[in-house]
Amino acid sequence: MNEPFEKDEQFANRGPFSPAPGHVAPLKHSGLGIASFVLSIVGFLSFIVLTIVIISLLFQAIDITQIVDEYGNRLMSDEEIVNKIQPYIGYMILYPLLILLSIVGLILGIVALTRPGYKKVFAILGTVFNGLPLLFLALLLLAGLAGAGA
Repeated sequence: MNEPFEKDEQFANRGPFSPAPGHVAPLKHSGLGIASFVLSIVGFLSFIVLTIVIISLLFQAIDITQIVDEYGNRLMSDEEIVNKIQPYIGYMILYPLLILLSIVGLILGIVALTRPGYKKVFAILGTVFNGLPLLFLALLLLAGLAGAGA
């Protein structure tokens, strides 16, 4: 009864919990793909929150009625405007960090797409959602360059 298995027996050379022959294990989600997707969501939400904060701080610092009158005459000089908004310029340094976050997420998504044996759903979503802001930024830069040349 406790004799070793023969070579031709049905359960020879199989561990106690190995899958049945012909059974394919389901694919797992890629950790890199999930990280790419999470970075895209964090970057998008951070961009929205940062933009709302900067706009609200600038509107608190400068009342638009103090800049020009109803006839379009300037009431404040450029130096006065700069002095009022200068404390909030530091927040704008976070935009390049969000771009860097999108670049890292895009790289993670592309790497996750190239790895075999994993589901690609989060990798595709992360790649698309991280690529869209970068594409928008590139188009914005091209439009600015085209406008500067005109």
